[in-house]
Amino acid sequence: MSNAFTRTALMGNLLQDQQIAEEFSAAVFIAHMLQFERAWTEALKTTGTVDEADADIALQAIDGFTPDIDALGKASEVDGLPVPELVRQLRSGLPESAQAAIHTGATSQDIVDTSMALTACKALKIFEQRTNVLLDCLNDLTARFADNPIMGRTRMQAALPITAGNRIQSWRAPLAAHTDQLSNLIDEVGIVQVGGPVGLRVTRGKSDEKMAACVAKSLKLQLSSVWHTDRTVMLDIGHWLTKLTGTLGKVGQDIALMAQQGIDEISLDGAGGSSAMPHKQNPIRAEMLVSVARVVAGQQGILAQCMIHEQERSGAAWAIEWMTLPAMFEATGASLNNAEHLLRQVQHIGLKSSR
Repeated sequence: MSNAFTRTALMGNLLQDQQIAEEFSAAVFIAHMLQFERAWTEALKTTGTVDEADADIALQAIDGFTPDIDALGKASEVDGLPVPELVRQLRSGLPESAQAAIHTGATSQDIVDTSMALTACKALKIFEQRTNVLLDCLNDLTARFADNPIMGRTRMQAALPITAGNRIQSWRAPLAAHTDQLSNLIDEVGIVQVGGPVGLRVTRGKSDEKMAACVAKSLKLQLSSVWHTDRTVMLDIGHWLTKLTGTLGKVGQDIALMAQQGIDEISLDGAGGSSAMPHKQNPIRAEMLVSVARVVAGQQGILAQCMIHEQERSGAAWAIEWMTLPAMFEATGASLNNAEHLLRQVQHIGLKSSR
């Protein structure tokens, strides 16, 4: 759900991420749906389900296709999904036998779930690049300030002296762990959905295992058991996003506290100004890390509702994923960008006496 704070220039890029938003745009998601339809037609051809000549006509139509996005939207208001209208558009004007080489045996859930998997994998790979940049930033801070003394604090009270390196390591260790987990998560997410009408991977009275394998190979995805009503993979994505933004939220909270006047354990270049109090330098990026972490944690609670997926397919639980997961991805992207900006703002960490 967009508004002036998250979808216009009003707040700059503090709460949005253009690159991740593009990955979840209509144009890119349609492109992924067309990838699935192309892979499906190739599978129909490879398995001998349709005539090769008809499949070639269908493939040529898919490759040269330009969608009518407005028509997709209007049809979604009736069908609940853009897939039926997409298939109608793809088949339009083709011979009847070639029409049968498009989407026959596939379901709307097959195409939407697989497209979401393709989208999520791409976004997670972008995040992998960004987390590695953050680790480099933290390594740089460690090299510059590790030995500088600061006060260790428990329950926000002075406890015992520690070093800046100790504090930075408490930021770096979980971030490194989340980055290490990403390859396994991408493998888990990168699975094709071919379940058929009721999740048995059976259409036209026969098994579609060969079809599913062909589609997975074409899309460079893994073949797993049908996950029609098992939405664990979606929750696992949200869990990782929640852990990452939570870790960055801790960094932001620590830096905001360290920057307090009277504490002065960190100096930031270009911190935010106040409209009423020119003496202030507000740790804006740090505050945004805290805000985003709390929002994503709340969204994960909403995303968990998709696990209550009634019977063999749910329209209600399914729609929760579409409203929640893209927003979590974009918020996480904004958090990563804010974190990099914040860490590059650091001019000094340590007590003033250590300068």
